[in-house]
Amino acid sequence: MGTGIYDVVVIGGGVIGLSIARELAGRKSVLLLDRGATGQGTSRAAAGMLSPLSEADDQDPFFDLCRAGLAMYDQFIQELKEESGLDVGYSTEGLLFLASSEDSAATLRRRYEWQRKSRFNIELLGADAVHKMEPLVTAPILNALFMPDERSVAPRRLVNAIREACFQRGVEIRTGIHVDAIAPNTVCFGHTLIDASSIIVASGVWSAEFEGVKPRIPVSPRKGQILSLGMPTGAFRRMIRWEHSYFVPRSTGELVVGATNEDVGFDLSVTPAGLGRLLLDAQAISSHVGCYPILETWTGLRPATPDGLPIIGASEVPGVYYATGHYRNGVLLAPITAAIMADLIEDREPSVDIKPYRPSRFEQNAG
Repeated sequence: MGTGIYDVVVIGGGVIGLSIARELAGRKSVLLLDRGATGQGTSRAAAGMLSPLSEADDQDPFFDLCRAGLAMYDQFIQELKEESGLDVGYSTEGLLFLASSEDSAATLRRRYEWQRKSRFNIELLGADAVHKMEPLVTAPILNALFMPDERSVAPRRLVNAIREACFQRGVEIRTGIHVDAIAPNTVCFGHTLIDASSIIVASGVWSAEFEGVKPRIPVSPRKGQILSLGMPTGAFRRMIRWEHSYFVPRSTGELVVGATNEDVGFDLSVTPAGLGRLLLDAQAISSHVGCYPILETWTGLRPATPDGLPIIGASEVPGVYYATGHYRNGVLLAPITAAIMADLIEDREPSVDIKPYRPSRFEQNAG
């Protein structure tokens, strides 16, 4: 049974799929299909850090892609507010990266040197300056980096806003749809066939499960456990990174603490080991948080690839594209990925080089 022809079918209703659908709507007729309720998978579980500088040790193409994503965010958020009327918890307070050991202090100094030479907005601080900015930090501090241009957003609220913007722009959204197969210009699920000029696979950890896609792509889940604490008003203002953990404060009084990174398949359990490490690290950053109530604990599955880079571009099936494998950067890369996909579908050269993310690279490596 066929059910109409669309210009574009987007498979996946997380932050990537919704952003692509919104970007194309108005110029194209767009249908979005999601296996569950939109935004209830990886996107819902994210912490919402928009912080390319804090993890970069050099200026490679992926860093440039992340920077391009961040550069789009101020306008992206403004448009979403206008279209949806919703507040997405966007914070422009920046990020502090703390070093308590000689090794981590040396790493921060090296990061500071190359980022300063590259003219990025970054400051190397001592303990006194950190305590003036965040008085409740109690971790020993040898040095710290302050990155004032890093941002954060509340992903669950962001997804709600993008979904509402999609409705405003005329996107049709169907939920509870498990796509079985993809063929040229056709999406198959159940006994239904839907025709489309372009099909975009943006299904995160589920992107490799559809029959008919070529090349096959190696996307696998990486579990992250995360929790939130109830903090007093204004206790923390900025994102704080320390060792392998981080704080993301929200204006609503939540202090998000994350996150583990586990290779355990599709297991979504919350474990004593995972939460225990996060709680110990949180109290190492600030002993004050030991008396904060735990508000929520949860897990998410990040869509990882063997080389840690996303998969963005045309597949070998005519009219079928990939926009998946964003791993820990899906929220950050949502607006730039949407712009890239719009360029590809509308026969324009993308504004950034996407060759490092081509779907065929894994086949070449295997050969």
